[in-house]
Amino acid sequence: MLYDIVIRGGTVIDGTGEKRYVADIALAEGRIAKIGDIAKQGAREIDANGLIVAPGVVDLHAHYDAQLHWDPYCTASGWHGTTSVMIGNCGFGFAPVRPGDSDRYMLMMENTEQVPYDAMKRTMPWTWETFAEWLDHLRQLPKGLNIATYLPMNALLSYVIGADQSKKRPATEAERTEMRRILNEAMDAGACGFSFSFMGAEGNSHVDYDQSPMPTDVMDPQEAYILADVLRERGDGIIQVIVEFPGAPVRRRDVIEELARRSGRPVLHNITVAGVDREQHLEVLRWLDAANAKGLDIWSQGAAGRKPHEILPLDYNNWDSQPIFREISAVHSREGKIELIQSDDYRARFTQTYRPGLLASRSLEHWILVQAGDATRFEPFEGRYLPEIAEQLGISVAEVFLDLLSESRFECMFSNPVTGLDDGVSVAELFRHPRVLTGISDGGAHSKHGNSGFWSTDLLVLLTRDTGQMSLEEIHALLSARNARVAGFVDRGTLQEGSWADVMIYDWEKLDFEPKFAYEKVYDLPGGDWRKVKRPVGIRYVLVNGEIIMEDGAKTGATPGLVLTSEPEVSSLASREAAE
Repeated sequence: MLYDIVIRGGTVIDGTGEKRYVADIALAEGRIAKIGDIAKQGAREIDANGLIVAPGVVDLHAHYDAQLHWDPYCTASGWHGTTSVMIGNCGFGFAPVRPGDSDRYMLMMENTEQVPYDAMKRTMPWTWETFAEWLDHLRQLPKGLNIATYLPMNALLSYVIGADQSKKRPATEAERTEMRRILNEAMDAGACGFSFSFMGAEGNSHVDYDQSPMPTDVMDPQEAYILADVLRERGDGIIQVIVEFPGAPVRRRDVIEELARRSGRPVLHNITVAGVDREQHLEVLRWLDAANAKGLDIWSQGAAGRKPHEILPLDYNNWDSQPIFREISAVHSREGKIELIQSDDYRARFTQTYRPGLLASRSLEHWILVQAGDATRFEPFEGRYLPEIAEQLGISVAEVFLDLLSESRFECMFSNPVTGLDDGVSVAELFRHPRVLTGISDGGAHSKHGNSGFWSTDLLVLLTRDTGQMSLEEIHALLSARNARVAGFVDRGTLQEGSWADVMIYDWEKLDFEPKFAYEKVYDLPGGDWRKVKRPVGIRYVLVNGEIIMEDGAKTGATPGLVLTSEPEVSSLASREAAE
C-alpha cells in the first residue's frame, strides 16, 4: 500500500518542545501514519533534506469571516504556514442575522475591521439566519485552511434586541433566556464559545458605521455573564474578549475575572503588546500570575510583529478613538469629508480639542508623512515626522494634518514605523510566560493598511535567527501546540503518529517575508479592489489535513480544510499544564 505523501529526510520540529530529529513522515487519509525510516513509497514524495518540517500554525485571532468567500486560503495567513484559524473574534461576525439586516452587519465589519463592503456585497449569499445555518454554510464553502468560530456577541445582541436598541438598554429576562438558548444551539452546532469587545464608548476605535459605540462595548456585562453560565453548565467552550490595548483609558479586567469564575472555562484576554512598553506587558503578566493563583483559567493573547501601519485617510481613519476624528469617518464621501475639514468651525474645534493619544499609534505625533499626493508644498517633508513638519512651518501638528488632508484631497499617506522589537528580549519574555498565547494576526481585517497574516514568519525570524532569543523547538510549541490545546482542537498542533497532517516545510536560513519594510499592493479583491500583503520567502510547502495547499508560495487548488470544533477535555488539559 502506498502512502499518500512521504516527506523525506526533513529536520522535524514536532511542536512538543522536544529536541529536533531527522526522519521521514508518511501521510495517509489526512493524518500522520508513521514517523521514522520509511521504506514504502508515497504517491507523492517531498524531498525535505535540509529543511525544517514543523506543525502548521494555529491562529486564534483572525477575521477571515468574509474573505473565505473569495479566498479559501485566507492569504496572507495560508502563504505563511497557518493551517487553522479562529474567526468570529471580538464579537464581530455574520450570524445569527435577521432577514434584511445583512447590510448593517457588513457595514459594522467594514468600519471596525476595514473589510471592504463592496467585496462582501459581491460574494456573500446571506442564505443563513441561525448560527447553525452559518456553520452549515461554512462547511459547504471550499476551504484551504481549517476554520473554527466563536459566536460573536454583537451579532447576538443585534439579533435578539436590535443593533440600536442594544446600545440603549439591558436585555430583558425574556431576551436573556433567548440568548442562552441561541448559545446552546450554536455550541451544539459546533461553535467554540463566544466573543465580544468591552472597551467602553470613549477612547475606543471599535465603532459602528455611524461612529456610535458597538453594542457590546456599552452593554451591561450581565449579558456576557449569563452566557458564561451556559458554558459552565455545558463544561465546554472558551471565551475571547478584548478589554484593553496599551494606553487604553478603560481596562475591565474585573469582567474577565468574573467570566472565568462563572464559566470555569478558558478566557482569552486581549490584548498584550510586546516591544512597545515593557512595563505594560510585565504588569499584565503579574495580573495573569495573580489570576492563576486564584484558580482562574485566564490567558492573554500577545501581539508582536514588525508591522508598519500605512494609512490612506480616505480608506481608514486610525485615530477614531478620539471623537473629533470620528466626525471625519462619519462622512462617507470624499467631497463631504473635504467640506468638513475645510470648514472654519471644524478646524477650530479640531485644533482646540486634539490631544496626543495615550497609545503611540493613536497620536499624530508618532506618524511620518510618506506621500504628500497633490499637497505639493509638503513634498519636501516626505519621510519626516509630523511634529518636525509642524516645527519647520511654525504651525501645530493638528494644522499640518488638516492641511495635508485638504490639499491632497485625502490622497496623502502616513506611516507609523515599528520600534522596540530589534533585540527580541521583550517579545521572548512575553511569549515564554505559561499563560500567554501567540497570535493576534487580525488576518482578513485592515486590508488597506496591511494584512498581518505574516506574523508567524516574522516571529520565527525575529526570535530564532535574528536575535537567538528562542529555539525553533520553543517557538513552534507556541505557534501551534499551545494554541491548539487552549482552543480544544483534537490531534492538532503537533507532529505525532495519528495526528492530523497540518504541516509547514521551510528553509530556515532563507525564511523571511517581503516586502520587508512596506507592503505589496495587490488588486485581487472582488471587483478589482486592492489590499496590502507581505509574501513568504523560504516556505516550500504548506499541508492541511494531508494535502498540499501551497507549494513555493503558489496555491495548488486543493481545499481540504475542515470546520473545527472545541473539545472540552483538550482545553482543560491545556489549563492544567499551564497551572503546573
